Amino acid sequence: MPRAYVYGDSLLKATVPDEQFHYHFHLPEVMERYSGRQTEVVSRAKMGATIRKGQALLDHDLQRGLQADFALIAYGGNDSDFDWDAIQERPEEEHIPRTALPEFRSTLLSMLQKLRDQSVQPVLMTLPPIDAQRYLDFLCRAGRSKERIMAWLGDIQHIYRHQELYSDTVAQVAYETGTPIIRVRESFLREKHLPGLISPDGIHLTMEGYTKMFDTLAGWLRQAIA
Repeated sequence: MPRAYVYGDSLLKATVPDEQFHYHFHLPEVMERYSGRQTEVVSRAKMGATIRKGQALLDHDLQRGLQADFALIAYGGNDSDFDWDAIQERPEEEHIPRTALPEFRSTLLSMLQKLRDQSVQPVLMTLPPIDAQRYLDFLCRAGRSKERIMAWLGDIQHIYRHQELYSDTVAQVAYETGTPIIRVRESFLREKHLPGLISPDGIHLTMEGYTKMFDTLAGWLRQAIA
């Protein structure tokens, strides 16, 4: 049976917030949909992981002799995020994301090469879209100043566009390196009822959203091993 490793963040753990914004992982529930699958899936997804964490996990697995046919690399959401407390305190200053875009790109390229060197086929995916208004409301729910954050943002949709830069970078790297890419973002943007696929925190998905995302991933994998 082919084996696929999954390196990613909380999206790949099917993480859903409850009404109090406590997070719950639904990956086992989601995976039950694919009980008849012809591929063994090993999840290395971690809550809050950036691509630096992903690289460390991959290096650890490679050193231990990674045995896989495919490895999905799915980062960017946490990398594109900011220190919002620092932004609130000093909205007049420049702030960089958790992983600057050039480092994100170079780390991604390094991970792809390491997998190829070990005869593992890397696979990339574009990011599901976020809801900028919901995310800003989520950030400010516990007392952060929306006015001060907006003074730095200038435009609330900057949140959306900035995250899209990371998704676009993944697509560019896939094109430049000939790496297979699963077009998750495209599958979401086609939906007429997109808000119903995104959770109230603006960045995670609803269970319906995770069904969409994992069905898209599974569909690609079925074709790849056919």
